[in-house]
Amino acid sequence: MINDPSFGQSRELQTIFTIAGLLAREDLSLTQILQVVAEALPKGFKHEEVCQARIHFWGECFETKGFQPGPWTLRAPIVVKGETLGEVEVVYLENRSSRAPGSPFHLDQKKLVDLTAQKLGQLAEIRIAQREEEKTSAPAAPAPAAKPEWRYILDLLTEIDPALHLRIIRRLMNHATKVGVPGVQKMIAQFDPAIYAQGEEASHGSNAPLPKRDMNLVSQTFKEIEEIASIVFEDADLTALLKQWMRQDKLGFLAIATEKRDIPLVEIKEIVDRFCRETREDLPALAVPDDTNVRVALIRRFLTESLKFIGIAKAHLSVYDFGNILTHVLGPAQGNGKLGGKAAGLILAARILKRQGTGNPLIDSIRTPKTWYITSDGIYNFLRHNSLEDLWSLKFSPIEEVRQTFPYLEQVFKNSFFSPEMFQQIQFAMDDLGEGPLIVRSSSLLEDSEGMAFSGKYRSLFLANVGSREERLEALVDAVAEVYASVFGPDPIQYRAERGLLDFVEEMGIIIQKVVGHRVGKYFMPAFAGVAFSHNEFRWSPRLRREDGIVRMVMGLGTRAVDRLGSDFPFMMSPGQPNLRVNVTPEQVAHYAQTSMDVINLETGRFESLAIPDLLREAGDDYPMLEQIVSLLEDGFLKKPMRGMINAAKDDLVVTFAGLVERTEFVAQIRTVLGILQEALGTSVDLEFAHDGSNLYLLQCRPQSRMDEEGRIHMPTKVPYEDKLFSASKYITNGYVEGIRYIVYVDPEEYRTIPDLADLLAIADCVNRLNGMLPRRKFILMGPGRWGSRGDVTLGVGITYSGINNTQLLVEIARKKGNYVPDLSFGTHFFQDLVEARIHYLALYPDEEGNLFNEDFLRNSPSVLTQLLPEHIRLEKAVRVIDLEKVRPGHELDVVMDGEKDRALGFLRPIQLH
Repeated sequence: MINDPSFGQSRELQTIFTIAGLLAREDLSLTQILQVVAEALPKGFKHEEVCQARIHFWGECFETKGFQPGPWTLRAPIVVKGETLGEVEVVYLENRSSRAPGSPFHLDQKKLVDLTAQKLGQLAEIRIAQREEEKTSAPAAPAPAAKPEWRYILDLLTEIDPALHLRIIRRLMNHATKVGVPGVQKMIAQFDPAIYAQGEEASHGSNAPLPKRDMNLVSQTFKEIEEIASIVFEDADLTALLKQWMRQDKLGFLAIATEKRDIPLVEIKEIVDRFCRETREDLPALAVPDDTNVRVALIRRFLTESLKFIGIAKAHLSVYDFGNILTHVLGPAQGNGKLGGKAAGLILAARILKRQGTGNPLIDSIRTPKTWYITSDGIYNFLRHNSLEDLWSLKFSPIEEVRQTFPYLEQVFKNSFFSPEMFQQIQFAMDDLGEGPLIVRSSSLLEDSEGMAFSGKYRSLFLANVGSREERLEALVDAVAEVYASVFGPDPIQYRAERGLLDFVEEMGIIIQKVVGHRVGKYFMPAFAGVAFSHNEFRWSPRLRREDGIVRMVMGLGTRAVDRLGSDFPFMMSPGQPNLRVNVTPEQVAHYAQTSMDVINLETGRFESLAIPDLLREAGDDYPMLEQIVSLLEDGFLKKPMRGMINAAKDDLVVTFAGLVERTEFVAQIRTVLGILQEALGTSVDLEFAHDGSNLYLLQCRPQSRMDEEGRIHMPTKVPYEDKLFSASKYITNGYVEGIRYIVYVDPEEYRTIPDLADLLAIADCVNRLNGMLPRRKFILMGPGRWGSRGDVTLGVGITYSGINNTQLLVEIARKKGNYVPDLSFGTHFFQDLVEARIHYLALYPDEEGNLFNEDFLRNSPSVLTQLLPEHIRLEKAVRVIDLEKVRPGHELDVVMDGEKDRALGFLRPIQLH
């Protein structure tokens, strides 16, 4: 038997089916039926709580409890054998219609009352006739068999929707065929042209039009199908099937609408919302093919055209998920933009965790921040409104022109205006998000896709979101405009040019998100935040496996985990083997611990960096999970404090995350998340997360960028000592760099002695220009770590992606002072740039025993810098460009890196042996 599900259909039809079932009941008297029909009628009206019904029949009254007349009434007469014997009456006590002050009723509700009165009259005729027969002396004729409910449904459809009646009968025919009812296939075959063309004259061959069939045959076939079904199937089964098909037919508008590729945002939001309001998620509302088709269409419409992504997402995202998402989507009403790559990755990851983590306490508690999305075509609306459409051609300009023009363009955007339509929607989103810090994040169409993460290429801006409503709104629209401007920056344009994507129109979606965290004193921040990767490229111990993954995290906002900032160090650990630490001794742990943190100052409304001791002295007792994040340094030993044992103002505290790793479920939680997402997405993953002290929040998920596997690397064994330039013995990845002609060497000693910030910035500009002049992949960059540092450029060349994209190898030189342990760049946006561009990376520690570093060759070989860039003559001591063809004719540089044995060697090799 097929279960009769609660009907997820419109209220009117639901009530019609209820009444149809009541009319078929022989065990109820006419008066009983009239009472239950009166009680059922209000369920057919949207505002059931203020709706009442009453039925007058033959002097009796049947009504809902507490019935009272109302100002808005529908009436229909009950007619028996041409005589009006009663009336059906429905009233609204209040007008809650959106059409107020007009009538609160609509046509379908009027039809419901009319049809109810009509069917009650027909039932009364039958019951009166039966009663009169019982009074006669003649033996009563056998009572006719009660008509099953599905017959009533088909009769009703014949009257109110003949077209739907025909569609339902066709589905009944298909169902009978599917289950193999004898004779049905033969009936259908009557309509096969190959059958009924037989016997026709030759002129009616395969290339000639076929004659029309008599529609009476079609009608007769449909009647026969009904009769066959009544014999083969149980009545309850047929009733359930008819209700299911009617529900699916009613909701078929969604499948039809989503197939329209150009349907405006305002329309598709209304269609999806209507579907979600008229159905229930726990009951199948569409046939499986229709449901799949709708989900794929919505994924393509709002998330991506990538077939790989669609293939994964359709197994996890439902129409109801989109119903929830679209209530927080804004954009041009007539537009058809998407939400962008960053939004797509987060939406899919959150849904995967929700579906596959159900019942797993490690996953059930994971959350995502409250979020609003601006569709990617919002940038078109902004540019058109400010007559800036000509900027799309800027991407085809020389990169130096782009770099010089961009600061001006940023200010143009920040001083432009949003259209009234977009401005009002952004204002609505801000009001919904409420007061408290927000982050405005980029979500371009290509961003966070496999092999194209665009890490750090576009802006992400923190807002304190405090002050008056007008001040908060002004700050928010200013931030959105600044993110739009970043589309025209030199780094993303260079990045796209290298991947052949300049001709692709890079629309920019926007994510507006609540910042995870709590207020501590006058500051706002999460307890901790960071990034996690399921694949570990840089292993600090031979016992680590690449599949053990890696996590970088910091106190406060996660910016210090994804960017290289100042002289600070994030905490690193492998979730697969959390006991294998980068730093081991208390001295190392303390020396290379995080000392500053990023916060939002709620009083000044600014993003700030604070010394951790200063913040803890000011408000340490209020800091969430402090005992899990810090350790006490006493007499050269690190101790994990217990709750209530910390005096933040006096204790010597070191950020170690020891308690978090050893005493909480965080490691198991992050390991489980990485495993679930990697398996579901079919690739290693890169996550951003934050913790507010109570719950872990997922902020971002994308495919992890990885170097191509180089296979087994064989170190050369017969290289003359005078041809060796440098060697390394830790943090090595597999790689083979060959055929290098130029070495760009930024001398660490000279760089360290430069006092003038302008000269340090000039060095970055010089490297930028060399990157554009030297043959692509024919040079390497060597210099003091940290390259790409944001903030303190005294620690390394302040370069960005467009200044390193043509090199084949980037070498960071770390001169040892004491027990130096480096801050690996793995997991930062800068490192992601290297990986995606297939640029190899090597860390050199010249002062460690056993390592080779031919500093004399690098410092004293002739330099061609002034020939290439004569205007940078003042930098010739700090920046040296060694042309190996001139220094060692017939030789070029190779660098062999064996990640399995943690060995690397850079050496000069005769070209003829290549």
